[in-house]
Amino acid sequence: MGIFTRLKMIVAGFGASKRQSALQGAPGGPPQQAPVLQEASPPEAQEAPQAVPPLIAMNQSVPAAEPERSAPPAEADATGGVQEYISADEAKRELVAGEDGMPPLRLVSSVNGLDLALPDGRLVDYRTLALRHFTIFGFRVTGGKDPQVTFRTGQQVRVQREQDNPQDPQAVAVMVGRPAVTIGYVNKQRAKWASALLDNGSKLQGVVIQAKSSPSVLLATPEVLAHLRRPADGAGQTPG
Repeated sequence: MGIFTRLKMIVAGFGASKRQSALQGAPGGPPQQAPVLQEASPPEAQEAPQAVPPLIAMNQSVPAAEPERSAPPAEADATGGVQEYISADEAKRELVAGEDGMPPLRLVSSVNGLDLALPDGRLVDYRTLALRHFTIFGFRVTGGKDPQVTFRTGQQVRVQREQDNPQDPQAVAVMVGRPAVTIGYVNKQRAKWASALLDNGSKLQGVVIQAKSSPSVLLATPEVLAHLRRPADGAGQTPG
């Protein structure tokens, strides 16, 4: 094959190759394959951060829950019993003498023994000072007592002046039984009034209203004491 023939074949092959390339890029030519794009995967969902409680210092203690407060306990009345008495101011208003000059009071049975009651049932503390206007003296016996002597509610007692008592010239002894046994004395505050009445010739009688180791006594004139111990309407006997 001559040189001229080879050159002709090379030129022909180059032209065919160039036409093939033009056909691929021309409209209507075979479509070119688009590059495949890989879809990016969505990022993994992240958990929301949780609130972290504040740290407590090592030397700081955790405050304990405050306990529930209970209601305060009920208090006993002035004499240690469970019944309530009217106030001193109420007693002054209520203790008005009737037409017979007597107080509007009666001795009634109670959890304490005997108590002074108004017509409406309210109780008056036997130690109320306003009672002295009716010659009524309530007190707890002071001084020693004979260990062989026992007391009961409603028990009658007698009083006797001891003008020669070296410790108290106004001393008033409280006695029970026959023969009479001294069980103690009227306290000094009431003895001042009781001794003056006895020294003036008045008579005083008493009754145990609370039978304790040191009994409480109500002292009055015989007329007033009988009025206090009168039976209630429809009752056949006095308390005690």
